[in-house]
This record gives sequence, structure tokens and C-alpha cells, in this order.
Amino acid sequence: MWCYSNVNRRLLRSLSRELFDGLFIFYWFCWFFIRFTRTNHSPIPFLNGWLTDFVFVPIIIHFSSIVGSYVFNNGRAHGYPLYQIWIISFFTSLLFEWIMPQYTTYNTGDIADVAAYFAGGLFYFCFHQSFYIKKNHQLIQDRNNNQKFTL
Repeated sequence: MWCYSNVNRRLLRSLSRELFDGLFIFYWFCWFFIRFTRTNHSPIPFLNGWLTDFVFVPIIIHFSSIVGSYVFNNGRAHGYPLYQIWIISFFTSLLFEWIMPQYTTYNTGDIADVAAYFAGGLFYFCFHQSFYIKKNHQLIQDRNNNQKFTL
């Protein structure tokens, strides 16, 4: 019997299949690894400063792209143009490098962090977004082929 929980289960399964690709998991692994080394007072010199900032923008862009594709695009992948990624990077930089340092001691207001946000956005645009769209396009083709044979 159909019920509301089936819709939630199907949606969550589809979202998790799309969301947790190799690069997205790598972003989270990097972020948690750097946070772990900071917490244990053994930071890795170069990576400690900018790796979390580099992966933060791709994390939020990929997450919003996946959710947006299911809410607005019927599950079909869509990509962001570079100017929208720059806007996301700009507002992330504005929030975490200009506004938040006035209220917290954790945020530093470093210009290198701003460069890392923009570099992460550029990385997502050049590599991860095209990978995600190709992967999603292949999944749709496979799904359509399976439906042709099951009818």
C-alpha cells in the first residue's frame, strides 16, 4: 500500500545516490580530517590554513545543485554558470571573512581564505560539475533503457 513514508524513502534514496559521489565524499573527508587535526593540536601546516576553505564552496554548491535538481528540474542534473559560482564564493567570503570575524575569534578574515573559496568554486565548475552532469546523464539513459525493456 502506498503511503507518505514511501515518498520520503524514495526521495532520500535518490538524493543520497546523487549526492554522495566520490568527490563530495572526498570534500567531507578533507574537512573532517583538518578539523580533527586542529582539535588534536597537530595541524598540518599548509593544509590547515586553506583546505577547509577550498572544499567548503564545492560542498554547498554540490548540495544545492542536487537539491535544486530534484525540486526544480525533476531529478535531471543542472549546472551553475561560473558567474553564479562566483556570487556564491563572494557571499561566502563576505560572511566568513568580513562579517564573522567581528563576532567570533574562530574566523580570521584572511585574504588567502577568500582566494581559497574562489579557487574551490573554480575547481567545482571545471571538474566536479561536469563529472556530476555526465554521471547523471548516464543514469537517466540507463533508467530509460531499463524502462523500454520492462514495458
